[in-house]
Amino acid sequence: MYKRTFLLAAGLLASGLTPLVLATPVTAATAKFADDFNGDGHRDLVFGDSTATVGGKKQAGAVVVVWGTAHGPAPAKRSVITQNSPYIAGTAETNDFFGTKVTAADMNKDGYGDLVVTAPGEDDGAYHGTFTILWGSKAGLTNGTSFKSPGCKDCGFAKDIAVGDFTADGKQDVVAITDDYVYVVRGPFTKTGSRGTATNLDPVDGEDIKPELVVSGTVTKDSTADFAVLGWDAATRTNRVWFYRGRSGGPATPPRKTGLPSSSDIAHPSATIADFNKDGYGDLAVGVHRSGKGGAVHILKGTSVGLSTTVTSISQATTGVPGTPESTDFFGYDVSAADTNGDGYPDLAVGVPGQVLGNNLFRGGAVTLLRGGKSGLTGKNSRQYDVRTPGIEGEPSEANDSWLGSSVLLRDFNHDGRAELIATANQKGRLHLLPGTASGPTGTGSTLLTAQSLGLGARPYFGAALAD
Repeated sequence: MYKRTFLLAAGLLASGLTPLVLATPVTAATAKFADDFNGDGHRDLVFGDSTATVGGKKQAGAVVVVWGTAHGPAPAKRSVITQNSPYIAGTAETNDFFGTKVTAADMNKDGYGDLVVTAPGEDDGAYHGTFTILWGSKAGLTNGTSFKSPGCKDCGFAKDIAVGDFTADGKQDVVAITDDYVYVVRGPFTKTGSRGTATNLDPVDGEDIKPELVVSGTVTKDSTADFAVLGWDAATRTNRVWFYRGRSGGPATPPRKTGLPSSSDIAHPSATIADFNKDGYGDLAVGVHRSGKGGAVHILKGTSVGLSTTVTSISQATTGVPGTPESTDFFGYDVSAADTNGDGYPDLAVGVPGQVLGNNLFRGGAVTLLRGGKSGLTGKNSRQYDVRTPGIEGEPSEANDSWLGSSVLLRDFNHDGRAELIATANQKGRLHLLPGTASGPTGTGSTLLTAQSLGLGARPYFGAALAD
């Protein structure tokens, strides 16, 4: 998954920030990272701001790229891309929500990372919802091609997307969900707008499944990308995961189905796929922040036939996990996976934006780090990070209602083999970047970025989601 990528929030372009023209690298190395858009060998940090006002159009949306260096993202080097940019298809309009989901992948195998950006509110009178591929190059992201629904015109195309080679043909494909359908749109995708065939893989008849999220990754050992859809099964009135195994010719129905523990509301789930126990199979971690009391992460282990039908759950009631379950904690609001301490096992960052800190910091928020190991994810050696963590900038007295952990990302930006932890405090418009160490992320040497420090002016609010 990619998940992740970065989602920023409202009023971004009101500051008048214009796209930054970068110096062209001397050579474009083979893309080592999907999020290296200019081929300089460094990961870039991406913000999708679906609520940005562009040209007076509210919630038109924008994408911001903070360009990477050997030391990590450099806030002074950034580019802003909207549907009003001269090289991007479409026009910025009210409620387009361009940038709702931003996913990195090399879509045309040219050695540069590209961005797949959704605009679920795009409406041309016939088609509703699009995704746009922003093409990487030596000069950065300098071109964009839009793709519409391959079938249903008014069903809210690209509600969520995931990318991978699901057909084992060496070409990147896109799976895009709507409120009722699951479309696999095959590659190759081109800058002129051509693409491969598309198939609706709704498991029943287009009415029983109500998708909320799609996530991709390698679950089985055949090296072909797989994907899972999370949503509501209207036929059985249960929350469910539908697993689609990639194969030559593409995934087929019926998918492998697994029920999830009940929750009062499955809205805004989060998910990622990673091999947490290093057995060669990718595991699915699903964050459902309204599951049980206070939220939970549900884990479906990978097997030779796909995701297991047995679900293991971790919450703040799990032994070793910091905190006590409370109804408004929202444990699992966002999740992201990567190795934070260099031991070879992916760890899981879990956003807990409703966490109460002490007696006076209501919804100060926190991030819990769950450790991967031979037994997979457990509560053992887990840690909590919040504004009280030594070294993290910001006064604890200012943390009330900040919602730290609304967005989380684990990514090794400085190439030291240990992923940094990035977490947003949405309601305060703050972003914390914690370096990785041999014992995991640390507040020592952490960086605090704000909308103002990014040159965006004083903004009170960051975006609500962050995708791998």
